[in-house]
Amino acid sequence: MDNFAPIHEVDDELWERVFRINVTSLMRLTRAVVPLMLEAGFGSVVNAASEAGLRGSTAGAAYTASKHAVVGLTKNSAVMYGPKGLRFNAVAPGPTITNIVANWGSQLAAERLGPLIQATVPTPATAAQLAASITFLLSDDGINVNGAFLASDGGWSAL
Repeated sequence: MDNFAPIHEVDDELWERVFRINVTSLMRLTRAVVPLMLEAGFGSVVNAASEAGLRGSTAGAAYTASKHAVVGLTKNSAVMYGPKGLRFNAVAPGPTITNIVANWGSQLAAERLGPLIQATVPTPATAAQLAASITFLLSDDGINVNGAFLASDGGWSAL
């Protein structure tokens, strides 16, 4: 996470750490498995995006930008490899019960985003609930789904 820091409060270390974890690692893992899937003639990847990949009101600048990048990589991969039998989708969780702690590190963010999040945030999902969305996208039940962004957020994105 990025402590909800707006762009003027983001230092280079924070930006690079968030992008290294959320974007660069995803790109490198995908780059490693695509040749194997191409050789097999099929395959499915589900990337972990976030509600922050849908809008700008759920995290700070670095995390939001990184999750928008995940959406872009997912969509580009779907276009590039779809005709080769590969599927690329992303799941966009809302609040999920994990050991990740989101702290208000920015007074501006707390003032601006705090009321929005408090008024709209749904009950956090369990890992099993999120896994159900992911396994659907990976399964043959999702065979005709490619380049999609599945909000698994308890309806948060509908607000």
